[in-house]
Amino acid sequence: MQALDDLNHLRLVAAIALSGSLSGAARELGVNHATAFRRLQKIESLLGVRLFERSSGRYAATEAGE
Repeated sequence: MQALDDLNHLRLVAAIALSGSLSGAARELGVNHATAFRRLQKIESLLGVRLFERSSGRYAATEAGE
């Protein structure tokens, strides 16, 4: 699991799961929304799975994201 070897990746995934939104996670981590979005895309690409379902700005963990 190369994508989750970086603690910043784990922090991002945890922050999204706790806040339920990408913007909330970005605020928590002190990064902008675009940076958080790019990081999440990179993690999901490396893992080959979607970690969150997106709907109306809300992020809900998929089975893989759990």
